[in-house]
Amino acid sequence: MEEICKINFALLTLENKELNNRILIITRNFPPLVGGMERLIWNACKQLELEYTCDVIGPKGYQENISGIHMGCRTNPVPLFLTTSLVKSFWANFKHKYDFCVAGSGVTAPIATLVGKRFKVPIITFVHGLDLVVKNKIYQQVFVPAIRRSDIVIVNSHNTAKLAKDKGISPDKIKIIFPGVNIPELSSVDTGFRQKYHLENKQILLAVGRLIPRKGIVEFLQFSLPNIIKSCPNIVFVIIGSEPKNALKQDGQVLQTIKTVIQEYNLANNILLLGRVDDVTLENAYQEADLFIFPLKEVEGDVEGFGMVAVEAAAYGLPTVAYAVGGVTDAIAPNKSGFLVEPNQHNEFTKVIVNYLKGNTHQITSETCQNHAKQFSWANFGKQFRDICTRKIT
Repeated sequence: MEEICKINFALLTLENKELNNRILIITRNFPPLVGGMERLIWNACKQLELEYTCDVIGPKGYQENISGIHMGCRTNPVPLFLTTSLVKSFWANFKHKYDFCVAGSGVTAPIATLVGKRFKVPIITFVHGLDLVVKNKIYQQVFVPAIRRSDIVIVNSHNTAKLAKDKGISPDKIKIIFPGVNIPELSSVDTGFRQKYHLENKQILLAVGRLIPRKGIVEFLQFSLPNIIKSCPNIVFVIIGSEPKNALKQDGQVLQTIKTVIQEYNLANNILLLGRVDDVTLENAYQEADLFIFPLKEVEGDVEGFGMVAVEAAAYGLPTVAYAVGGVTDAIAPNKSGFLVEPNQHNEFTKVIVNYLKGNTHQITSETCQNHAKQFSWANFGKQFRDICTRKIT
C-alpha cells in the first residue's frame, strides 16, 4: 500500500497547466532492466525527445536524465507494478495534458487504455511478439483486448504484424517499424579479446542473448557443434548471456541444461560461457568473432519478435547463420548479412557453418553486412516513429 501511495514528489509539486508536445510512456521494459525490448523502448524515448517532452512511468533505479519526469515503480510482483503505474498515470494526467500515451508492451496496454480513454489521449502500443502469443488465459482475456483498443499498434516485424492480425487487431492500426541499431566505427586495432580469453588462432562462433529455450542453444550443442568440430577442430563457441531474472516468462534452468550437454558431449574445450558482460567486451566479441550463430527454434507460446542481435552482429561486419523462425527473416538479408536455414534442419545448419568457415562462400563481406545494418539505424527508427505520432495527433 505504501508503494501505491508513494507518488513522486516532483510530480506533486508541478503546476497544473497544459503543455504542448508532451507524451507519457508507461512501460515495464526500460532500464535498469536489460534486454532487447528495454533497449528498444529506451531508444524510442530518446528519439521522441528530439521533438517532445517525455514523462516515463517505468522501473525504479533509472539513473540517466530524461526530458520530463521519471516515476519509478517496483517491477515485481507484476500486479503491484501495474497498480502503482496506474495510480501514477492518473496523477500525471491530472497534472499535464499529453499529446499521446505510449504503452511499452502489451503488459502496460490496459493502463494506457484506461488513462487514454479517461483523459481523451491517443494510445500507441508497442507489440513485440511474445505479448501476443503468451499462453496465459488472464493475459489473453484482459491484455490482448486492451491492445486491440489502442489507436496505433507498432510491431517489430512482418511476422509480428501477422500475429497481431490473427489476434483481431485491425490492420489499419498496425504499423511496422523495425528496431534500430548503433552503427560502430570499425577499427583494425587488436581489441585484446582473443588474448584475454586465450583464443589466439581459434575460429570463433558467437551467440549473444538471454538463455531461454527458443534461442536453441541446447539443440545446437547436441546436433550441430560436434559435427562442426570434426570439420573445424580449432573452433570455439563463445556464449554471451544469462538466464533472465525479471522477465515475465520464466523458462527454467537452461544454463544448467547447457552445462549438462557440454559434459555429456565432451565439448568443454570448445565452449566459452561468459555470462553477462559489459558493453566493451560485447563489442570486442562482435568484432573478433568469425560467425554469429542464431539457432532459433519454434516454441509454443513464445516467439522471436525480430532478432535484433543479428542486425547488431551485421553492424560489426559479422554475418549470421540462423533458422528462419519468427521475425528473424526481417533481420537478415540472405547472402548479404547472413544465411537463413529452414527450421530444425540441423544438418543443413551445420553444413552452412562449415562451408563459411572453410572459405567456400565468398559473397558475404564485412561491408555487405554493415550496409545491411545501416538500414536499421536508430535515426531511421526515430523518424518513422515521430512521423506516426505527428500524423496521429494532427
